[in-house]
Amino acid sequence: MTETPFARKSSGLIRQASLLDTFIYNSSASSFAGILGSYAFAVTFTSGGDFLSALPIAFISFSIAIVYAMLIATFPRSGGDYVFNSRVLHPSLGFGFNFSLVFWQTFYLAFTYYLISFSGLGPGLHIIGYIVNSPTLSNIGLALMTPWVSFLVGSALNIIFTLIAFSGTKRMLRVNNVIWALMMVGIVIAIGSLALVGNQGFIGLFNSFMSSYGGPYGSASNPYQAIIDSAKTSGYAVPPYVFSWPFVALATSAIMWTFYSAYIAGEVKEANSVKRNLISMAGAGIFNVFFLTLLFYFSFKTFGYDFLASISYLTTYNPQGLPWGNALEMITALFGLVAKNPILAAVTVLGMSFAGTIIYTVVLHLQIGRNIFAWSMDRLIPEKLSEVSPRFHTPTYTNLAIFVVCELFLMVTAAFPDAFWTILFSTVIGPAFSCMFLPGITAALLPYRRRDIYEVSPVKREIGGIPVITIFGVIAAAYMIFMVYEYVSWPQFGISDPLPLFLNFGMILIGIALYWIIRYIRRRQGVDIDLAFKEIPPV
Repeated sequence: MTETPFARKSSGLIRQASLLDTFIYNSSASSFAGILGSYAFAVTFTSGGDFLSALPIAFISFSIAIVYAMLIATFPRSGGDYVFNSRVLHPSLGFGFNFSLVFWQTFYLAFTYYLISFSGLGPGLHIIGYIVNSPTLSNIGLALMTPWVSFLVGSALNIIFTLIAFSGTKRMLRVNNVIWALMMVGIVIAIGSLALVGNQGFIGLFNSFMSSYGGPYGSASNPYQAIIDSAKTSGYAVPPYVFSWPFVALATSAIMWTFYSAYIAGEVKEANSVKRNLISMAGAGIFNVFFLTLLFYFSFKTFGYDFLASISYLTTYNPQGLPWGNALEMITALFGLVAKNPILAAVTVLGMSFAGTIIYTVVLHLQIGRNIFAWSMDRLIPEKLSEVSPRFHTPTYTNLAIFVVCELFLMVTAAFPDAFWTILFSTVIGPAFSCMFLPGITAALLPYRRRDIYEVSPVKREIGGIPVITIFGVIAAAYMIFMVYEYVSWPQFGISDPLPLFLNFGMILIGIALYWIIRYIRRRQGVDIDLAFKEIPPV
């Protein structure tokens, strides 16, 4: 039986990601447009509508970034939670939870490619066409919102981003930096436009737009008020503008995903520094919350809460007479309207819709790729997937595998778009639980299960004899249990039935079973994979 624990003596990856790269990368893991779209859906069934009041509780989720900052400083290798969970707890748990994450994130990557046209570029060009009085541009936008056109655009982007991935991590991060900058410019212009236009100015802009669109709302004397009245007539009661628990889950989305540089830690400069990790992870969360707060505050002030809730309800449940088929398209259009100036509107819309959607591609691609790479290094999957290009320092075969799987998902998405929308909305908490709950347990138990590693770790700090990493680990794990409860307790989130529950959490069990099957097969082949989990992977 082989005594070589790893597929390679060195990873072949190089530390080239700067602090700025990782800060932007972590900030990119949360799209503001996505949170706004989710709010527009959730406000239709909650008992209150004040998103901002949920932020104080959401701040507890900073514990997740703190846990990751400490664990990565202790295990500065690519592969994120898979690496430290498998070394501290058990490899079956490390692989099982990470397998679930990779499965769903590959699904989301494919769906992101699809959404770039369907809910990003399409609605963006449609509203820009209206603003610049170009029916041709508006029609192109409408065409981009069809399933098979979205598939073709998504496939083209799948090819483009795979080629960029072949050229190395640094280039991927540079592309991500540009996309993030475009998104942030759009967000800043949107905030400024909302602040300057005000509620009365928006009512005039909206009424003019709907009059040109026509239909039952466009023919009304005051389309803005007609929207509110129609929602009421349809049986919808605008919830009071007060705190509501579901918004804690949405607000948390701006913070809890900002640890993704953990998955490329083997390519991050000074990844063994807790301070640098905190700046790039928790710092990105603070940055996101600041701009998200401004965006929501001025959205409520300018659009008007009653109108925003009413049009969200109609767009979701009774869209006849409206030019939008979902809440994200509607939000994109409203931001384009308030910008007024054609150039500013174009930048705002493309920043909020196109860049705000495509921003996930680099984040997810690198995350998925480095997890697969780490599995291969530990000999759980074919060693070919850990081969690294000597020129570009990136796992070429892993990038190719991601392309193939994404393309398959894209095909099925285009063929069954409604089913995939259902899966998308009903599997939000599954990926989060897969990569956020177990690291809290790992952090809490690290000083006790792997004292040898803890003693030489930069996180060796205690308060009253209790390790700091244990304290934050318990908080992070408890917060994730709370998040699961929130999603399951509200039936409208769509995960309380048996099938969605399995989709969210069953992949973890499948991953655990796969580990033991793989271990058995590898031992029959003369490969003792247990050896790898006794050590930290090579640099």
